[in-house]
Amino acid sequence: MKKVKNLPSALHAISIGQIIFDASEWVSIWGFMVHGGSSSRMDFILTFDQLNKLLRLSGEPGDKVQMLLVTELERYRASLNDGQQPVLVDLTEHFDGPVLFDTCRIEVSPTGIQDAGGQWRTDPNCLSIDEISPLIERAVPMLSVAAASRRNMEQCREVLIKLYELYLGYLEIGFDDDSALEKAELKDDLKFKMAYYSWQTRNAA
Repeated sequence: MKKVKNLPSALHAISIGQIIFDASEWVSIWGFMVHGGSSSRMDFILTFDQLNKLLRLSGEPGDKVQMLLVTELERYRASLNDGQQPVLVDLTEHFDGPVLFDTCRIEVSPTGIQDAGGQWRTDPNCLSIDEISPLIERAVPMLSVAAASRRNMEQCREVLIKLYELYLGYLEIGFDDDSALEKAELKDDLKFKMAYYSWQTRNAA
């Protein structure tokens, strides 16, 4: 497969304009990559689980997009189950433009496209998202052990609450319990219990 020069292997920021789902585990994204100080038009492909991870690690923008997707998937669930045409969620309509995600390290690799002669070459306009991880935090003033522990516990608690809310959202739109647990990354019994009690404690406060 012929390679295209200068495609990055990792990004720290992408903008998403449209998200396209079908009945498979794969999701397509139309948007932009931010690399080398400039923004370039780029499409991406990734799994549903990777998209969930990107949104979960992206703070408030990710939370807003995640709730929108749960609502949209509920509207179009019958179409997805019947294997009809893909569902397009246009973030630019809901958020007045593409949504920037810049709190993760996004590892990418080239995808292939077949030309008119049947030869495969690297597609310069589409990247595969292979792995997503949090950015390494910049140096901050040193906290005491007790303060750092409290901050870490609170951050863990907020993540667990978001996962439990996502689990409830999937139940509301008709996913069975096992599927909802898997998509919310709560298949582990201990993790589920911690998420439930964190959510219950916050709601009881």
